[in-house]
Amino acid sequence: MSAFARVRELLSAELRQIAPPSVGFWQILGGLTLFLLFLEITTGILLMVYYRPSADEAYESVFYIINDVQLGWLIHGMHRWGAQLFILLVLVHLIRVYFAEAYRERELNWVIGVVLLLVVGAFAFTGTLLVWDQRAFWGTDAVRRVLAEIPIVGRAILYFLWGGTELDANALLRFYVFHVGLLPWIAIGLVMVHLYLVSRQGIFHRAEAQEQQSAQTYGDIVLRGLIFVVLSFGIVLTLAVIFPVELSGRADPLTYQSVKPPWYFLPAYGLLKLVPKAAGVALASLGVLGLFAAPWLGRNSWVAWGLGMLGIATVALLAAYGWRW
Repeated sequence: MSAFARVRELLSAELRQIAPPSVGFWQILGGLTLFLLFLEITTGILLMVYYRPSADEAYESVFYIINDVQLGWLIHGMHRWGAQLFILLVLVHLIRVYFAEAYRERELNWVIGVVLLLVVGAFAFTGTLLVWDQRAFWGTDAVRRVLAEIPIVGRAILYFLWGGTELDANALLRFYVFHVGLLPWIAIGLVMVHLYLVSRQGIFHRAEAQEQQSAQTYGDIVLRGLIFVVLSFGIVLTLAVIFPVELSGRADPLTYQSVKPPWYFLPAYGLLKLVPKAAGVALASLGVLGLFAAPWLGRNSWVAWGLGMLGIATVALLAAYGWRW
């Protein structure tokens, strides 16, 4: 028997095994986020072929990609819309894990998941500036002004992220390095550790689900997963075609433009509209620390559900306030 035939036989045997009854759509959701990460990395590499990370050429290179490169507009649109869907699925996955209390006895994996959420946010934030148009410039500059008002550590953060206290070519180059040279490796490493822990600890099952009988095989689950992968790819492709990404004009530091952040940053935007900027950063940091501590704060199911609903309501209200103002 050839090596290929042996591998195929082993794979077929694995796919014919009976899967736990609790494995369904919500577990497949984690695989979808992994696929979208792969899609973002792939389209990002294609964009890197033509992108120039300098203040003099960044906008023009993006304009060239969208208007002159064959299917460049489609790749750019898929990268942008894929990022939106990726962030949404990561949030939904984290919320599902929390309310299913799947973090119990898996606190380390929960912490890794929260770190991954922050890395995804860093991806979105650093990637926005790379377009170097008016929306990207002034949206990022608003964050710079907030950081500048943080006592003691504000300027240090700016010098690390921006390369100075102003938004200029140094900041663009550093954001590019973070976006394509550092964050992908951090994300891939965290995902590998996350998947390793899941394989060691097994998929979380509720007590009542363990008593049920299952008729589904791992092959059925893989097939459903592939169907959802194709559907998610189709959604990203459709959005990129129907709603192509448009530039807002080359970044001009002398022409101010009021910009609202993307939907995933609206809660932070709303919070900073309600309270002084330094206090807003402190409250947001406290919220992130609370997210890390959720497995220990939510030992009791009723407390966990109460804290979870309170957190979602607070974030939703802040997002609505940020959208309104």
